[in-house]
Amino acid sequence: MITIEEYILKMKKRDKLDEFNFTNHTDNMAKVIKYVMDYFNDYLDPETYNYEQIKIDQKALKIEQDIEKEYPNSKDFIVDYYRRYISRIDKTLWKFMEEEKYIDLFYCKTDYEIVIDKFCTSSKMKGTGIEQYRDNLIVLAQELKESSVEKPTISEYRHLDNFIVKWLKDTYKEYKVNLYNFAYGHTDTYYETYVEHIYDRDYKRSYYINKYNHRYNENPFDIEEVYTENIDRPFINGRKGELEILCMYIWLFDQVKDQDYWPEYINLNISTGRIKLVKSINVLEPIKYMDIQFPVDIKSAKVYMETTDGLLRYRPENKYILRLNYKKDNDLFWKDLNELMLVINNLKETFSKYGVPEVLELQPPLRSFSYNEEEFFEKYGILEKNLKKYSKLKITLINGQHRTSKKQAYLIRNVDDIVKIKNISNEMKFILKFTIDISNLMKEKNFSRDYKEEFIKLTEVRNSIIGIHISSIPNSYSISKVKYSEDASYLSKYNYPRNSDLFNCIIGLLNDNQKRYFVPKEIKNAYELEELVDTLLRGGFLFYSQEDE
Repeated sequence: MITIEEYILKMKKRDKLDEFNFTNHTDNMAKVIKYVMDYFNDYLDPETYNYEQIKIDQKALKIEQDIEKEYPNSKDFIVDYYRRYISRIDKTLWKFMEEEKYIDLFYCKTDYEIVIDKFCTSSKMKGTGIEQYRDNLIVLAQELKESSVEKPTISEYRHLDNFIVKWLKDTYKEYKVNLYNFAYGHTDTYYETYVEHIYDRDYKRSYYINKYNHRYNENPFDIEEVYTENIDRPFINGRKGELEILCMYIWLFDQVKDQDYWPEYINLNISTGRIKLVKSINVLEPIKYMDIQFPVDIKSAKVYMETTDGLLRYRPENKYILRLNYKKDNDLFWKDLNELMLVINNLKETFSKYGVPEVLELQPPLRSFSYNEEEFFEKYGILEKNLKKYSKLKITLINGQHRTSKKQAYLIRNVDDIVKIKNISNEMKFILKFTIDISNLMKEKNFSRDYKEEFIKLTEVRNSIIGIHISSIPNSYSISKVKYSEDASYLSKYNYPRNSDLFNCIIGLLNDNQKRYFVPKEIKNAYELEELVDTLLRGGFLFYSQEDE
C-alpha cells in the first residue's frame, strides 16, 4: 500500500506528465484530479483495505529509517522480524544482553554466540522458534553492543598514569571495549550497596555516608573474582593490578571523594609489586641539607651546597646541588657584566675541581625601576651560553621570599612571577627550569585566602618544576569522617586521615611521574625533619634516591 503522493508520482511517470509544460496546463490539471479520484475510488478499495497491515507497513518503514545507520548488517532482519511477529527483536535482545555481568567486555564472536544461546533458551523466548534466526541474532548482538560503546574522553584520565591511559585507548581502538565504562559500572554497584544518601531538611544539605572500607583492602571491589572470570580476554590478562587501579580511581575521584588516598594507594601498589609498568607518582629525591640526617629508611645520595661567588671552599661528600646566592642585597653579578663573568669563571673552576653539580640553583635578582625581566634575561642568556658545554647541568631559578614594602622585591617571588618568567623563557628558547620554595610561597601576603587558585595557575609550569624546598606544612592533616564538596558532604564510618586543603594543593601540583629533588630548607634538627618526612609520606609522597636504583 502506497501513499497518495507516491500514487500520483507513479501515474505521472506512466503518463509522462510534465506539469511545467504550460501549453497542456488544463489537460494536466484534469489528469491530476483524476489520479486523486482513482486513488480514493479504485486503489483504496474499502473492502480490501487492511488497516492493520497499513499500520504495520508504516511502522516497519519508520524502523528501517531509524536503524539504517546504526545496524547496517541487521537492518533487514530487524524489519522482517517486525513484519512477521510485530516485535522489535533488537530491543528485546538488548534488554536481555544488558543483564549480562560482563557485557561491557564483549569483544569476540564467542561472546556473542554464548549470549545468543542463552537468549534462545530463555523463558521469555522458549517455544517462539527464535533459534532458527541464531546466525542473524549473533550479528545483531555484536552491532547492538558496539553501537552502545562510547569513545573514552581524555578528561576522564586526568590523574591516571600514561601506561594505563595507553592501555585504555589501545583496548578501545583494537577491541571496541571501553574499560572505563566497565569499571564505572562495576564500582557503581558498590556505591549503590554501601553509600547511603541522607538529606537534612533543616539545613537543606545532602550527606553521603560510605560504609565500604576501600583503604588497605587486599581485594577491593572483588577484583580477584573479576580478573579470574575474564582472564581469557587479551586486554585483561596480566592486568589485574591496572584493573584495580582503574576501579579505585573512579571510586576515589567520582564516587566517594577520597582523593587524599590516591597517591599513597598508587605508590603502595608499586612497592608491593602488584603492578609492574605503572610509574610512581609524587616522587621526591631527598637532598641532604647541612648536617641534618634523614630518617634511617630514607637514603640521600646528594648534598646541598651554597656559594656566593661560584667557588666552593671544600669538596662535596657526594654528588651535589649548588645554590648560587649573594650576600644581603648585593645582587651585583646580575647587573654588572664583569661581576657576572667572574662568577661564571669561578663556577667553571668549581666544576673542574669537584665535578659538575646536577643542578645549579639561582637566587633571583632584586627588581627595581631600571631592572626587570628584560635585563634579567640579558644576563641569564650570557650565563646559560657560557655553561652550555655542561650538557647534563640543569639551571633552575627559585622564588625568593616576601619582603617588606620598604625593601626591593625579588624579580620572582609569587606564582604570577613564576608563570611570567616561564612564558618569556619559552619565547626566548632558554632551558631555564624552576625550583619552588613552598615555604616562601606560603609566606606571601594574603596567600592563605586564594592558594587554590594560585596552585592551579602554578600547574601551568608543572613540567618545568624540577625541585622543591619545604620547611613545614602547617595544619597538614587531621582525622575526620567528613569530606566536603561543592554540593554535598561525604562521610565515612571509618576514621580516615584528611589532608588540609593547602596540603592537597601541594600534592596536586606535583601529582605526576616526574622525580623532583627535595631540600628541607630551614629545618633545624633531625626531629623536625622526621616529622616533615612523615607528613609527606602520609600525603602519598615517595622518597627515592639514586642509591635505590
